[in-house]
Amino acid sequence: MRVKKFTGRTIQEAVENLRQEFGRDAVILHTTQKRRWFWGRIGPKRYEVVGAYDANYRSANRNARASTAARPVGAEPEQEVADYRPDPAWSETVQSLYSRLIRVDIPKDLSVQLIKEVLSQLPKEDWNNKAKLWNQLTAVTAGRLKTSEPWEFDGTPRIVALIGPTGVGKTTTIAKLAANFSLVADRKVGLITVDTYRIAAVEQLKTYAEIIGLPLHVAYSPRELKEGIAKLRDRDLILIDTAGRSQNNQLHIAELRNFFDGIEAEMHLVISATTKPRDVDQIISVFGQLPIDRVIITKLDETSAYGVLLHTCERAKAPIAFVTTGQGVPEDIEVADGQRIAQLILGDA
Repeated sequence: MRVKKFTGRTIQEAVENLRQEFGRDAVILHTTQKRRWFWGRIGPKRYEVVGAYDANYRSANRNARASTAARPVGAEPEQEVADYRPDPAWSETVQSLYSRLIRVDIPKDLSVQLIKEVLSQLPKEDWNNKAKLWNQLTAVTAGRLKTSEPWEFDGTPRIVALIGPTGVGKTTTIAKLAANFSLVADRKVGLITVDTYRIAAVEQLKTYAEIIGLPLHVAYSPRELKEGIAKLRDRDLILIDTAGRSQNNQLHIAELRNFFDGIEAEMHLVISATTKPRDVDQIISVFGQLPIDRVIITKLDETSAYGVLLHTCERAKAPIAFVTTGQGVPEDIEVADGQRIAQLILGDA
């Protein structure tokens, strides 16, 4: 891998200089803004971008794109499409149950899996019994919803980073967790933010930190993140806020990966309950490079279809730790419970 620093009068110019030499598959490791001094006076602003280029990554990435291009967007492999189709032999009652799953935003493939699992656990004479089918479906759904208990502390700092796309409420969720573990659980909590792209996000977290009475460290680089963690070694819990990253921007994801290189942190993927299932797949595919240890689902109060909770848990292969139900700090957050989430997803019989 080659690593090099590029400069420009604007951030766009610096990035373009990087791409001219390293190509479109280069990744940005760090960006900064500096002023130079000329004869005792402040000179014009200059932007620096530290970029990296890996020929092996470029080759693999090209092959992946070629594979994707060979299949039309939205098309699925034949076998998978066949698996998505409900069985025509299903009774009208079972078909109705399947349709209900689709309406609450559970993808077709997962809906078929759930119905098949329900039918495999009931005798055939009960396949037209709506009440028994419903009860079994609730049990199957709850069983597939993996959740995790709140953290336990053993004397060493537990380092937790919240990652995810823009607009899902990571900063507010950090504040809710910090307030609950500090004020309610009586734990020593420290905050770090690497979301230096948005001044408002830093100021928001500073305000929360001052109100709760917690130390906050702002990290502008991977080195400063490590320094911040070292300064908070006396804490039980260190919560790290990150900038929202578009799942479509591989350069930003690479920069995020670089920040946490060599740091043993639990990665909590934050996803809004309003996210479409197709977008969930893409988000998990990209952010899963970190990888994902637990999931937090936010904004349950902003939707009436909750299938994304099960879909996210299944696709991420990670348990749901918390769900949030509003903007209130610290009250609008709950520890995830599989049975309650299953009932929320399916609604009333």
